[in-house]
Amino acid sequence: MNLQKKKAFTLLEVLISITLLSLVLMALYRSVDILRASNKNLFHHLEKSSNIIKGANSLYLDILESNGRLKITHLKKYHRIEIESTKHSLYGLYRCKVIWLVYKENNTLLRLEGNNYNLPLKEEDNIAIDKITENMEIFNIYKNKKKNKILVVMKILNQEVQSFMIQNLDIQFRTYGKDEIHINIIGGINANKEKDKNTFILK
Repeated sequence: MNLQKKKAFTLLEVLISITLLSLVLMALYRSVDILRASNKNLFHHLEKSSNIIKGANSLYLDILESNGRLKITHLKKYHRIEIESTKHSLYGLYRCKVIWLVYKENNTLLRLEGNNYNLPLKEEDNIAIDKITENMEIFNIYKNKKKNKILVVMKILNQEVQSFMIQNLDIQFRTYGKDEIHINIIGGINANKEKDKNTFILK
């Protein structure tokens, strides 16, 4: 019985196959690496977007459930809003005073909550400070002439503008011009739980 001879691969063909396989694997590795980097950037983008959306929602409720007494301060670049009394508390208070401002380090948007405090803060003030997000480009609050509508505009660096309007409110505005604030805070974030002393200087 005649056996057919099997043609074997030459050494050159094996080397070419290995080279091609290596190139394919390198391309796949690069694709996976690019995909990981893209997913990481997307995650950070969505995280920032989520923070600003949560922040906007919290500010909306702060104003909506307030007694209508608001103080808006126009700083050099950003606005600051002080809400004298609101039922919307993140810490279980029946009513609280809330201040929203942008701290100059990393342009960080902060929310201050407590009772019986004023700016600049004192060491004995027992307040909670929540860091909403960093890299704020815009944080402005506008009112209409009839003083029954508020427009809030917020924007993070390289993100889309977030805005909302509250209307049909009985609001008592106090608007102030440019100023500088020096805040001494016990604790930083959630100041009522921390003991380290931090100094915030806002311009």
